[in-house]
Amino acid sequence: MKRSVWVFLAVIFFALCLIIATPAWIVRDILVKQQPAMAVGNVTGRVWSGELDVVQYQGITLSGISWTLNPIGFFSGVPLAIAVTEPVNGAGDVGIGSEETLQLRNVEVEGKLARLLNAMNFPSMGFDGGISLSLSEAKINAGGCISMAGAVTLNALSGDIEGVETIAPVMANLSCENKRIVLTVDENNAAKVRGIVRISVNGQLNGQLLLSPVAGTPLFKSLTQFMGRPSNGKDFILRL
Repeated sequence: MKRSVWVFLAVIFFALCLIIATPAWIVRDILVKQQPAMAVGNVTGRVWSGELDVVQYQGITLSGISWTLNPIGFFSGVPLAIAVTEPVNGAGDVGIGSEETLQLRNVEVEGKLARLLNAMNFPSMGFDGGISLSLSEAKINAGGCISMAGAVTLNALSGDIEGVETIAPVMANLSCENKRIVLTVDENNAAKVRGIVRISVNGQLNGQLLLSPVAGTPLFKSLTQFMGRPSNGKDFILRL
């Protein structure tokens, strides 16, 4: 019995040593083989803990990526603690579940709106501001969004439209519906921005936002100039 225990412990010890000593470039090779369309830059460190300078995938570029393997995370399905520095500062726990489902937990992200839009190849149209994202959990696969619980906040907004800075802060709750990510905008903000936006797995947007700034304010006048006077005299409608 004692011999079996020692053999088991020796195997575990050997496996741990192998993981700690394995160079991080193994991770790069695995990523490229699993996702041939992914462009991966230089890798340093070990499988246990390493850094990746840049990754490009489906038009999105991430830089300054670091990871640490957390053995306890295997039991909860998120064994990797990952951090990113560009185009946003973010960190969270990541794992891959059944059917190649991406699992996220305890994700916190902070960044600039224009930088994020540019990284996603979307025009910022002169707008910028601060954004933050908080996810307690999310599950996404090739078919779309399976589950998500969190919120995204536009903390500040600037642009060439007079009064646009009064829109922020605006917060939206995040969830899933019919494989799409759903943003439900909380109207508890100065411009009474509210509505629901749905995002499909291929990035298509669908939904409607209403803005009801106080009549006579710079924002109300700017929206009237660009969108015309609202039919009910107060609610500007933006259809996506």
